[in-house]
Amino acid sequence: MRAVERVSADDLRSYVEVLASDKLQGRGIGEPGNRAAEEFICNTLRKNNVPPAGADGSCYQSVEIRQPVLGTGSRVEVRTNTGAIVHAISGNAEFYPLPETGSAPVTGPLIFAKHGITAADRKHDDYAGIDATGAIVMVLDGAPETLRGDRATVRQKVANATAHGARGVLVVSEQVPEARAVWPETGSSQSATYRLASELRAAPVIATLSRRAAQPVRDALARDQSLVATLTPDLAGSVLIVRNVLAIVEGRDPARHGEMIVVGAHLDHDGTDAQGRIYNGADDNASGTAAVIAAAVAMARAAADGERPARSVLFALWNGEEKGSLGAHAFAAAPQPNRRVVANLNLDMVGRYEEVPDPNDWRFAGMPRVAASASVNTLHVLGYSYSPELAAVLREANLATGLTLLEDYDQGLHNLLQRSDNWPFLSRGIPALFLTTGLHPQYHTPDDDTARIDFGKLTRVARLAARAAWILADGAEPALKKR
Repeated sequence: MRAVERVSADDLRSYVEVLASDKLQGRGIGEPGNRAAEEFICNTLRKNNVPPAGADGSCYQSVEIRQPVLGTGSRVEVRTNTGAIVHAISGNAEFYPLPETGSAPVTGPLIFAKHGITAADRKHDDYAGIDATGAIVMVLDGAPETLRGDRATVRQKVANATAHGARGVLVVSEQVPEARAVWPETGSSQSATYRLASELRAAPVIATLSRRAAQPVRDALARDQSLVATLTPDLAGSVLIVRNVLAIVEGRDPARHGEMIVVGAHLDHDGTDAQGRIYNGADDNASGTAAVIAAAVAMARAAADGERPARSVLFALWNGEEKGSLGAHAFAAAPQPNRRVVANLNLDMVGRYEEVPDPNDWRFAGMPRVAASASVNTLHVLGYSYSPELAAVLREANLATGLTLLEDYDQGLHNLLQRSDNWPFLSRGIPALFLTTGLHPQYHTPDDDTARIDFGKLTRVARLAARAAWILADGAEPALKKR
């Protein structure tokens, strides 16, 4: 592990200066700067003799994503079991798919499930006596007074319908917003929405319709319980290929060849906005990307000197985090190379001092007020409550680094734990920690620039990550706590 000390502030600065330069235009999905960032990272790793781990000997894992746009041909048809059309509604101001929808048309039995709520603690279940397997479920928005809260949201209704096997959900609303308010026109990479193409194909179709438009359907269903519905979402929008950048240092133990530790950070940021302003994302997340590159280079140099940990360590730079951790989700579903991930360390915004001047700012919702002067040496560790053993490894690694580790953000309205690339691993039962120096007023603004980075602190974080990865690769497998 002596190579860890080779991680230098000068190298980190050189990486951040390129990644957060105006030339890369904020590394936004779909922009040339994003592809340039992929290539810079790959070339830097190759130049420093870090073996690539992508497909066909490359650095890259391709990720197919799509920018869904509402087309003009969305439709719901209700038929009898003999095929006769009972009612049909084409996309209009009172019926259209929601942005969470899947893209593939679905057909199934039409079922009315009241408000679509299951609440065991209230002894309430709108699905009691209903077999929703393969069905199109119609549910009312809102909830009775005694059931209002999180369970009444559209997201929860859809999740509950899906849990009961539904293929599609029709949410009947008292008042349907204008489609353009729900499907806004995209004026820039900063405001664009993307989803994994595989997720779009597999997700249930979700649409909303007004009570007035839904009434003929409900009347028909009251007369005939064997109706069949077909939901056609008609999503337009182009398909785009982005790439994760992967490199690996192989472990020394052949018995553990099928296992690996993954150290990752996201390479993308918000690109440019409709006014042409560049969101350079020096802290978010050129800092984490630089730290992962530096850790990979240090470990590759150690391997060249004949020193390797027992397990392999994969170094991953994810794409599409700002659009929903798309690259990390794609990898976690299909690791490249195809080995079991023992643990993940995620670095996201690791080069600044935390500063929360106004807890009422939407970006800091639910967080306490923090002055920058109080966080010069602090590093937040998220995921500690999911894997205390993994958190203990990080504390052990920190003995040589001397950062002040804070285990304080696993809970709270801010929901930071699920807002970065650690979550695709945790949600699949893989121990993962999210390391961050915290939020600040320049978060997701055009002012997140290289000049604001503390490269001394970033060096300590990069060394900590490299040391922790080595200890993990050499040690016992950390467990995930039952919750």
